[in-house]
Amino acid sequence: MAATPAASLHGGSDAPGTQALNCCGCGGTDDLIIEFIGPIKPKTADRIAVEYSCSACGAFCAQDATVQQVAELLNSGATAPGVLHFGRYFIHCGEPMEEIAEGVSHLHPPADSQDNPGDAISIHTRRLTCSCGFQLDVPL
Repeated sequence: MAATPAASLHGGSDAPGTQALNCCGCGGTDDLIIEFIGPIKPKTADRIAVEYSCSACGAFCAQDATVQQVAELLNSGATAPGVLHFGRYFIHCGEPMEEIAEGVSHLHPPADSQDNPGDAISIHTRRLTCSCGFQLDVPL
């Protein structure tokens, strides 16, 4: 899965001792391709193992990273911050979130909008939860 991340996604890290996601060959950040994501042992909250290659120089790198770092690389901000979206799976705190319900979410225009307040959009969603209590509604 190729990703074209913004430069700010890899260098800044909130966790002390967290290495930035950049190429171990050329040091670049714009041409990284995620090859593998898995658990680290012993289990550490919010940390996962990631292997990636660089399409610019051909290097292959592996390291532990935060879920947020990998989520930002893969999603480029398309999902909730700190949530890794990989196929049908959503990962928060280093483990897959569990589906707890399905329903319908209603999206309304902003209050100061010229649109008719009755112009709500309804979408079918599934509610996911993490063992830490975090919840997320995602479209079906």
